[in-house]
Amino acid sequence: MRIAKTITVAFLISFLSVSVSAATPEPPSGFRTTKWGAPPAGGLKKLMGPTSDGTSMYVPSSRKKPQPLFEIPVAEEAYSYTRGKFYSGSAWLDGQANLEKMKVALSKVYGPPSFANEQSYLWKWRWPAKKIEVHLYYQSKFSRTTVTFLNNGI
Repeated sequence: MRIAKTITVAFLISFLSVSVSAATPEPPSGFRTTKWGAPPAGGLKKLMGPTSDGTSMYVPSSRKKPQPLFEIPVAEEAYSYTRGKFYSGSAWLDGQANLEKMKVALSKVYGPPSFANEQSYLWKWRWPAKKIEVHLYYQSKFSRTTVTFLNNGI
């Protein structure tokens, strides 16, 4: 009887872990159309760098307003490279209403955040095995939201 219970519990744990992992959304493969590890695209201009650790930041070379992200208006955006490989992209949104819209959009695509601190206006989605994260942060002083897609494995 005890062996049957042990087998049943082991089966349920195995089944539940497969069900949970199957439901886990895939991490982003980059930011917008830029894939992790790619070199700087032609439509970007260097804003700064490289720093002593090889990091450079780029912004779109066009003066046109950036395209919306998840159908939410973007005020500015930047792309970060380390030793010529793309590892991070950020978009800045104006107003607290856009923070709420982005929080809903990210949760719809990536599920609930892995970390949330409502008082600090900070949310993170993490995929530790792939070292990929998405951060959402709001600065009330400036009424500005930053959403950053980051690959710590590059």
